[in-house]
Amino acid sequence: MRWKSDEFSKLGWCLCCLGALGWLGLPCLGQSPSHSLTDLQKQADAFLIAKQFPEAIDTYRQALKVAPENEKTAISLARAYEGVYNHDEARRSLREASAKHPKSALALIELGRLDIKLLHYDQAIEDLEEALRREPTSAAAHLDLGIAYQAKGETGKARVEFDQAIKRDPQSASSYYFRGMLLADTDENDLAYADASKSHELDPTSVPARVLLAKVATRLHKCDQAVALLKPLADDPGGEIENIYLLSRAYQCAGATELARQAQDAFERRSKQAETERNRKMDADHLAVQAEEFARNNQLAPALDALSEALEKDPSNGAAHAMLAKIEFSRGNVGKADTEIKAALNGNPYNPDYLYVLGKVLAKQGDSKGALDAFQKTVLVDPQESDAYYEMAEIYAAEGNRAGAVEKMKMAVKLSPEDAEYKRALEDLQKQR
Repeated sequence: MRWKSDEFSKLGWCLCCLGALGWLGLPCLGQSPSHSLTDLQKQADAFLIAKQFPEAIDTYRQALKVAPENEKTAISLARAYEGVYNHDEARRSLREASAKHPKSALALIELGRLDIKLLHYDQAIEDLEEALRREPTSAAAHLDLGIAYQAKGETGKARVEFDQAIKRDPQSASSYYFRGMLLADTDENDLAYADASKSHELDPTSVPARVLLAKVATRLHKCDQAVALLKPLADDPGGEIENIYLLSRAYQCAGATELARQAQDAFERRSKQAETERNRKMDADHLAVQAEEFARNNQLAPALDALSEALEKDPSNGAAHAMLAKIEFSRGNVGKADTEIKAALNGNPYNPDYLYVLGKVLAKQGDSKGALDAFQKTVLVDPQESDAYYEMAEIYAAEGNRAGAVEKMKMAVKLSPEDAEYKRALEDLQKQR
């Protein structure tokens, strides 16, 4: 439940950290252009590729209204929800698609991948085994089932599935990579080297395959090859720090003692820097939580102190910026609230809490169109957000759009049937003529 109109100054909120790309400059949502199914799917796919997730969600939903049985669209909708970390909605879309298409394995494979991503390995195995009952020849299902088994430490079962995946699709770089990683873990280095080499050959752009090949090459004393594979990765400022450590081992293998020492020094220096940065971000997160507790108890001075310290440690901390926006809004400093909530959205552009606050700020500034767009994004990212529907209804009512207000208020009541304020507001709207 988010802030309602008469509760906004009470500082009652929930924190929810979601990540994606920029939110500015996007088209209005919730409109239903008269496009064909193909046009809608192409448009939605383009939004998804561009990581414009609310637009993708909105357009895929429009496409599903045209063709409710379209499995591809339902799976793509789930991927769009994954983009805003709404795994519940992603799972719901995939379950519905699986039920509507009992002979297809596609939605179940996607569910298995989502389960693996969320570390729900037993559920992943269940979904993927059902996928293979539906489509026994699916290389993708065998591969993902192997990944789930490997994550659980069941290497024998994992090996069987990777073998099957490669048998079904001999050109799968991922299958060779995961089988090679398993073989390396069990010290079957010659076989691991063959698989890592094949994976790297099939996908030369894959960094994990390159790293695996370098690791095994070092073990097999193919030292110059390991150095050549690792040096470009170690020289990349945005690369994994572990690659510098691996390069030091490769140099040591090659007898380049001084280069090995330099790489080791660089690894230790970068590791300390990364640890310091992680600690600062963790401290900032903790301070933002403390500030929330202070604010809930109307202790604004210590809340502001905690937020100031949080942003000193991590100037990009979204939770701290959002908290400041809420406090400034409650104090009537709408301009400052606007600055702070946009700073929060800069790092977490599809966080429904932040989008909701943006809507409140824009509404207060008289930008009803911008506010409606922010609230619409809120409910696209999280369809269970009843307060955003309430706020949209309030704006429509103020503009004289009674039908729109009733529609949105009905949604608020549907999602929060125990909320007496929503019910009263809906009754008042329905009495109007």
